[in-house]
Amino acid sequence: MTNDKPSVLIVDDDILNRELLQTVFERSGFEVLQTNNGLSAIKIAQSELPTVIVCDVRMGLMSGYEVCASLKQLPATRSIPFIILTALEDDAEKQKAFEAGAADFIPKMWGWQVLLERVKTLI
Repeated sequence: MTNDKPSVLIVDDDILNRELLQTVFERSGFEVLQTNNGLSAIKIAQSELPTVIVCDVRMGLMSGYEVCASLKQLPATRSIPFIILTALEDDAEKQKAFEAGAADFIPKMWGWQVLLERVKTLI
């Protein structure tokens, strides 16, 4: 990213979720990158080095946990805060997220306001 705006990479296989989050973050002054799968998320994160990554869990090819764990193994991306945003809410899922290296685990039902506040505290 080349400007002074913080940037967020949104990773979700649901286009409506991505569009909603893009609107929320752009209105809050973020530059937004987005993709619908984990493999491209890893490539984008390595090339663009976003300020923060918000990622769904259930996607084709790779889960959000796998994306997080992969990025945490790479020197260039390991320090980027990674937030798991998911419809899943149980403690076992939360534990998986933190074991993969996530900075936060936010159930989607908590709403975008909670997500935005958590992102702001991490950057």
